[in-house]
Amino acid sequence: MRTLDEAEVLDIVSQGRNAAEHVVVAMLDGLETEHPGVYRVIYGEPSDAIASINKDMANLYLDLSCDVVWVFDRAFGKPPKIENEEDWVFRRLALIDAELKSLTKEISMDERFRDRLQERFVTRSMEANVQLALLKHLENEVLKYASWKKERTRAVQITNNLLFVLVRLLGELYSAQAPKAG
Repeated sequence: MRTLDEAEVLDIVSQGRNAAEHVVVAMLDGLETEHPGVYRVIYGEPSDAIASINKDMANLYLDLSCDVVWVFDRAFGKPPKIENEEDWVFRRLALIDAELKSLTKEISMDERFRDRLQERFVTRSMEANVQLALLKHLENEVLKYASWKKERTRAVQITNNLLFVLVRLLGELYSAQAPKAG
């Protein structure tokens, strides 16, 4: 999977925002059918967690998540099918969660373990070819939207974190090898 540049990301996002509604709905329906675990990362607990802080930012998360799925779909095609996809997603989310927790000193843990998790975070992010231009675009959108109403700023960090998790998860999904037909 190649790395997208800023111009490509902006062009693909623009195409998605101008696409016919039925095209976007069909893409999301396909994601729900083929990758229900990934779909729940968008429309499940993460958006509910953001909504508990600020409903506007939860709605923005849903919109930007749709942009993320659109970008991956248009740039890289359909993701590979994964056996036991929901378990795969759960395991990936647990790993990402531990890695993210290692980045803050506010969560106590053995320093050697923290160092290993931080190294793994960098390695796995590179292996998943995290789309940095896409993340930058998402962060800019979150900051811009939050700047219009002060009460939204409380949800900026969680919104950005959950968008990062989604981008990383999709990167790992698209980097996964489709199971060989046996």
